[in-house]
Amino acid sequence: MSSGVGVKGTLGRCYPFYADLKKCVQKKTLESPTAMCWAENEDYFECMHGFKEKARILQVAAERKRREKLGEKFDIS
Repeated sequence: MSSGVGVKGTLGRCYPFYADLKKCVQKKTLESPTAMCWAENEDYFECMHGFKEKARILQVAAERKRREKLGEKFDIS
C-alpha cells in the first residue's frame, strides 16, 4: 500500500486516504497524539473494508422490503 500502486498499475483506490493518514501520523507530537488522526484512520478503514457502505445497502434493502410489504412504491431517487 505504501507504494501507492494499485492492481492495474495506476494509483490505488485507497491510497489518497492512506497518504492523509500517513501525513497525520507524521505530525504526531506530545500535544497532538495519534488519537487525533481518528478521522483519517476511519476514512482509510472504510475505503479498505466498506462496512458503512454495506450497512447502508442493507438498510435501504430492508426499507424497500418494508414498503413493498405495505404496498407503497419505493423510489430511491
